[in-house]
Amino acid sequence: MSYKLFSLKQGDDHDLSQWNSRTLEGELNGFENRTLSTLFEKYLTGKKFRILEGGCGYGAWCDWFEIRGHDIIGIEYNQTIIDTAKKFNPTVSVELGNILDLKYPDSSFDAYISLGVIEHFENGPQPALKEALRILKPDGYAIITTPYLNPLRQLFSHPIRSIFFFFARLIGKKTYFWEYRFTENELVGYIKDAGFEIVEVSFDDYPKNESRRHIGLWADWFLLRKNDGDIWELNTLGKSILALFKLFPSKWYCSGLAVIAKAKK
Repeated sequence: MSYKLFSLKQGDDHDLSQWNSRTLEGELNGFENRTLSTLFEKYLTGKKFRILEGGCGYGAWCDWFEIRGHDIIGIEYNQTIIDTAKKFNPTVSVELGNILDLKYPDSSFDAYISLGVIEHFENGPQPALKEALRILKPDGYAIITTPYLNPLRQLFSHPIRSIFFFFARLIGKKTYFWEYRFTENELVGYIKDAGFEIVEVSFDDYPKNESRRHIGLWADWFLLRKNDGDIWELNTLGKSILALFKLFPSKWYCSGLAVIAKAKK
């Protein structure tokens, strides 16, 4: 069963606070050696793809795909984030929009990517997935990532977080829904129910040969982040803990699930 994660900030404020500390250059640096980059190179290659990214932030993946010769459009709901993206790169293909109601015709894209977005809808990810299916061509690829309810989170970080928010509410703090963290069966089930055929289920983080960065540890444990480091970069303690965790399967402590699926129409 999914874990419902709360924040002390409302959705827009939480979103902006996350993006304010990030840069386009830092995002692009973080793509090096990331498992997601390998998956994109595996499935979205061999021709020029027309791609839509649902929830693109500063458009770093848009830059990444354009460099590789693809035609991509990024959709972002927050105008402030778009304005910052345009300051980093005035030509980035990022547009204001709603991934639940895309302005594009049916069957108009070869691929749809959505990276850490669909988990933010408290009523569930199905409407976003159905809209993705609509704009995809038959057999078009959908590559979807969400935070993963891994064993480390179930045993440690989520219980600690739940205790913190219990006491925060007890003293009158307001709390706001931020995201779900899904099990593999839940996420795969949602994607299948939307009309997709599953091609592969992998994880979104860094492989075991990466010793400097880790998304899951960085995201969940503030004390493991390197001060003034790149996004996902760990400090000395974080690197030591990561080295220990490498004795275990990556799915025990990785940040996200990555599902590759095809639109069946």
